[in-house]
Amino acid sequence: MNKSAPDVLMLMASGCAFCPGVLNTLQALQKDGEIAELETINISQQPEVAEQYNVRSVPFIKIGDIHLTGAQTREEIMRAIEQSQTEQGLAQYYDDLLNNGQLAEATEHIHQHPENLSVLLELMQEKDIKISVQIGIGAIFEDFAEHDALIELIPVLTQLTQHRLPRVRNDACFYLSLSADKTVIPAIEALLNDDNDEVRETAKDCLEDLHE
Repeated sequence: MNKSAPDVLMLMASGCAFCPGVLNTLQALQKDGEIAELETINISQQPEVAEQYNVRSVPFIKIGDIHLTGAQTREEIMRAIEQSQTEQGLAQYYDDLLNNGQLAEATEHIHQHPENLSVLLELMQEKDIKISVQIGIGAIFEDFAEHDALIELIPVLTQLTQHRLPRVRNDACFYLSLSADKTVIPAIEALLNDDNDEVRETAKDCLEDLHE
């Protein structure tokens, strides 16, 4: 068995057309050693579990912090297993969600795992980040305005205000302001002298918001 094989939870329901096929695939992966332990729950009999994970449709698969919904191939499940192993893989998971227009799913997932908000900071620094992903990250941070998970990221965001990419400095400035924490003011004030027009303008707007 793969020493890093994850535990997997699958939620199914009576009458689900795709559940038997997905279950067979998961059982085969467990037999091959790609999954350590497989737990299955029928939410028709235990609806409180569906509420716990905010599940709206089945089959639902939880692999570490990765969630999959609907019919999944062996290859898709293996990709999720690989993504669950590292922070880089988790970042790719969020990238896939946002690039595919699944902002609501990404936001809900991070609300369930608020410690993963930091993963988005790794993703936002990608040089070739897609605009859909960048916009999605911004929307998620706005949803976390004044949240403890965002406030905990103030030191990292402060460092990112000095990033070589103006786009990253600009976004870090805005996310700092969303914390509504007055301690971020000096870091934002420093950006008033940035060599990028957009960054300077964002810093000015953010300071006005913080001083209201």
